[in-house]
Amino acid sequence: MSLEGLEALRQRFRARAREDLLAVQAWAAAGLPHDPDTERRVHNLAGAAGAFGYPRLNAAAAVLDDAIAVGETPSLSDVEGLIAALDQMDSERAPEG
Repeated sequence: MSLEGLEALRQRFRARAREDLLAVQAWAAAGLPHDPDTERRVHNLAGAAGAFGYPRLNAAAAVLDDAIAVGETPSLSDVEGLIAALDQMDSERAPEG
């Protein structure tokens, strides 16, 4: 894959992650109810963030994904960590190519 193609994928990931930020914020505001859509978003973030070079976002999403996978409700502080990682994603510059 060309560097341009990889950068286009990163841009799409960042755009989707901004949408995920809004969904996770709404989920937290609602008290973290069981929500398959948001849980899927968290799972996808846990997988894709590392692949696109965002280790902090990857780690924050993985903590929530692990809790969800064993049937636990994530802690509010862990959700806030994911929100912060999503909010600061653009300042965590992914490595070039």
